[in-house]
Amino acid sequence: MLFQLIIVAALIVMATFVYIAIRSTDYYLQRVQWAHQQHEAVTALSVNANRYSEQIAEFLLIGEPERSDYDSARAELEAGFDRLEEVTTGEIEFLGGIVRGDDKRDELFRIERMQTLYAEIDRATANVIELRNQGRQEEAIRVFRREIENRLDAEFQNLLKAASLDELDEVERTGRRAEAVWSRLTWTTVGLALAAIVLCLVAASLLARSLVRPIDLLTKGTEAISRGELDHRIVFDSHDELGTLAKRFNEMAAHQEDQRDRLVNARAELEREVVARTAELAAANQRLTELDRLRVQFLADISHELRTPLTALRGEAEIPLRHGSKPEAVYRDALERIVAQSGDMARLLDDLVFLSRSETDTIRFEPRRVDLVTIVSDAVHDGETLGRSKTISVDAEYGKEPIWLTADAPRLKQALMILLDNAIKYSPRGRSVQLRMAAGNGHAEIVVRDEGRGIAPEDLSRVFERFYRGRGSKASLQPGSGLGLSIAKWLIEKHNGDIALTSEVGSFTEVRVRIPCTDQSSL
Repeated sequence: MLFQLIIVAALIVMATFVYIAIRSTDYYLQRVQWAHQQHEAVTALSVNANRYSEQIAEFLLIGEPERSDYDSARAELEAGFDRLEEVTTGEIEFLGGIVRGDDKRDELFRIERMQTLYAEIDRATANVIELRNQGRQEEAIRVFRREIENRLDAEFQNLLKAASLDELDEVERTGRRAEAVWSRLTWTTVGLALAAIVLCLVAASLLARSLVRPIDLLTKGTEAISRGELDHRIVFDSHDELGTLAKRFNEMAAHQEDQRDRLVNARAELEREVVARTAELAAANQRLTELDRLRVQFLADISHELRTPLTALRGEAEIPLRHGSKPEAVYRDALERIVAQSGDMARLLDDLVFLSRSETDTIRFEPRRVDLVTIVSDAVHDGETLGRSKTISVDAEYGKEPIWLTADAPRLKQALMILLDNAIKYSPRGRSVQLRMAAGNGHAEIVVRDEGRGIAPEDLSRVFERFYRGRGSKASLQPGSGLGLSIAKWLIEKHNGDIALTSEVGSFTEVRVRIPCTDQSSL
């Protein structure tokens, strides 16, 4: 904008001086023309005056035949006066207040004096003609020479000569003034042109500097962005178009940086997700491998478990059939053992069927509002029945106030029975199994603890895995398929609870169950 203002100002100044020069030239040209017109009018008047003088002389000598020439010369002389007066008045009006008052008075006085002199000569001419008409020729000639010829040659011609010299002098003075004005205008124009050139060069330099820096900053910014330096910003605080461009460039860079950060974060997140999923796949693959190994082991254990009762059943059945008839007591004893073996096989098959149905999620749950105290009480009663064969008692410690929760009572009791059965199974004879229950903070907690041989630390993390029965030789000698704790954990989690097991080898094993409840009392 500043550069444009400077250029416009320079053009205005130059145009102003060109206009002044044109006006000055026109003024002095017209003034010289007026001076030339006056000079021409004075010259013509001088010629007409001479001709008039000659025509008077001829008229005196020849008479009436020269009357027409005399009248023509007299008319031309009067027309010359009119022309001179017209040109002088026009010049005075053109000059206005510029010309000095003395000069105006001199020119007008000279014209008036010439007109007065002409009137006197005209009267003298009439007197001469009258004398001639009276026959007084010689007196008429004397009067002509004294009053007309001498005065025309002397005073009138002097006035015309002075007027001509004045006009010539005015032309010269006007020319000198015009040359002086032209010289001043020329030097002024040259000076102004040089000043305008210098000013434009300075403005152009300032414009170039104002453009070079932001353009250089923008160039460096684009190079930085092309190198991937999206945090690069242009530091250029201006309110013009380049400042707006720099601002938009910074906004673009910020947007690109934000997009890059999002892409980097998304890539990092994707990489973490891939790593996590890879780890999960590796764990799943390891799990599948382990499950396959456990499946093979489980099938081997099931084969062993099924073979043992089948062999026992066969043996028990063959004993009464040998050597003829046996007493009734022998048959009864064999049948009782066959029934016991059949029960073990039925429980094993039930666990397998339950496991299969849990994997396909086809086990139906019928949740109702039930009292947890009643479920625990029933489980304790059945547990005491299981422990009688090993003289193991169940010491239960819980209150009698109802603890209400939404659950499938048979399934929840099944999970508790698995825990009590495992505790009784691995407890030494004559010992006891403890069961404690308490409620608070929206949860009920059940703890089952036995004083058995415990679980090795390396087996604790896998006790809830299906088919897993531990690595110890004593653990493998116990009856069972390794499905109980896995089934119990699945049932507890189906009731939105959680289960945890702690143990110490040769001391105890404790299972802790937490289940959400809706209404309970602290016990």
